[in-house]
Amino acid sequence: MLFDGAPAELPTAMLLPGSCHARHRLIGGHLRHWLDDRWAWLRPRTVPMIAAFVGMLAVLGSTRYLSTFAMSSAPRNAGIYDDRAAPHAGARSHAGAPGRIHVVPVRPGDHNVAITLEP
Repeated sequence: MLFDGAPAELPTAMLLPGSCHARHRLIGGHLRHWLDDRWAWLRPRTVPMIAAFVGMLAVLGSTRYLSTFAMSSAPRNAGIYDDRAAPHAGARSHAGAPGRIHVVPVRPGDHNVAITLEP
């Protein structure tokens, strides 16, 4: 009898799936358990993750907007700097400084520039 001697554990039975349907239920149960664990981790972090994602999209959008805005609204002669025409030219000594600096795009519509220094 079970109650006569020292306390002993009852044997545990393990059911193994024998049919295809039982295997699918077992795999589905494991998948649900895995998804529940992931959802338990993600649930308290949902709002901060959404805010971070929206912030990332805003930074990417503003970067793209500002770069196209700067390229479209720049005047044609904005890349030429004339050191001799600067109002502070008489106040400082510019020995060895270039007279003009030309900054022009390599090709039309390209973001690479060619810088030319003239004495």
